[in-house]
Amino acid sequence: MSYTYDADELNRKRILDYWTPERRASAIPDESWQTEARPGAEDVTSATDPQPADTSEMPFAAGGKLFFSRGNKNYVASAEIICRPNLVLTAAHCVQDKDSGALCENFLFERCYCEGSSAESLTFRTVALKTYWHGQKQWKWDYAFAILNETSSLTSPLTYSTEDVNGRELTAFGYPANYYDGKKMVRIDGSSGITGSGTREIRGDKMRGGSSGGAWLLRDSSTVVGLNSYGPVSETEAYVGSPVLDAEFDSLYQYVTTLL
Repeated sequence: MSYTYDADELNRKRILDYWTPERRASAIPDESWQTEARPGAEDVTSATDPQPADTSEMPFAAGGKLFFSRGNKNYVASAEIICRPNLVLTAAHCVQDKDSGALCENFLFERCYCEGSSAESLTFRTVALKTYWHGQKQWKWDYAFAILNETSSLTSPLTYSTEDVNGRELTAFGYPANYYDGKKMVRIDGSSGITGSGTREIRGDKMRGGSSGGAWLLRDSSTVVGLNSYGPVSETEAYVGSPVLDAEFDSLYQYVTTLL
């Protein structure tokens, strides 16, 4: 499924004007990322504590903070430039509410966001995700692409792989509200275990709301192999799950390239 918003310059200006400093400051993580119905993951590792990421260097320079609205609320999440300088990857729940099917709007991607400043401000023209996300309401479909109205100045976007990364060393990043109030990108290192439900988990990952959509990378690379999708309701648990990037993910990317 894809949906194209008004793509003219007036709409871009409307979005930039919409996101006043007050709205940005009051935007909150979307709680729909929390899950209590958690499948059993292999207990393979714990993650490092979140630490500030260097957004002046790749792969973190491809990432940024995502602002969006749905209904009468404003939200924050994470996203990244992938494969092409006008293409963004994020979580599907940052694009469409899986329960109601309501689409989000007013997307603003602030690449390399840090304490109110960013390398560039980019807006969405088209979003694309699997119809299974709203239809089946399962985390394994929690990914979405967005085509930008603008072309990013980033010359080396991230790439992705659908290889099996069970037990591989990974790095994940995002803007969790529980670290630096979501004003800085943070990173963790860990490895993933398969859940058997079309998802993977990094056990011990302490990132929470606001990190949704941030990439999982093969360690010391710019290759995306997952993204922050779901996490715990309980404050005593620490894990973050990702959909398995597989042939279905690749087919969505191939579809999006026909819309560029």
